[in-house]
Amino acid sequence: MDKLSILQSVKRSKIMDNLNTNEIRLYLILLANSRENGDGKILLRVINGVLGEGFPIDRLKAACCKLSKYGLIDVSASSLEQIKDNDSKLVYKIFPVKQGSHTKRWKEGCSYEGI
Repeated sequence: MDKLSILQSVKRSKIMDNLNTNEIRLYLILLANSRENGDGKILLRVINGVLGEGFPIDRLKAACCKLSKYGLIDVSASSLEQIKDNDSKLVYKIFPVKQGSHTKRWKEGCSYEGI
């Protein structure tokens, strides 16, 4: 997985036009932290270190759902539900953007409340 190519494909797709600053920053953190195969695990304390302690968990969950809606990531539902403190771990996968398929990975149950 070439992270630079993925980032360029996201830029070309104009998906970032639909994301707020914190959602973009979260995506960049997840992309940078992912492995060569796109899989990633990250502690909430790392996310808070970048986005700030004032970034509430409900906004993190909503941002993850929005990134998932646009097909940028897939987040393990169980890890998303279990995020409660700084030792919680978010498990996810980064996907390359395919033109015209912005919503193909949308999962039921994600909510946008709080965005």
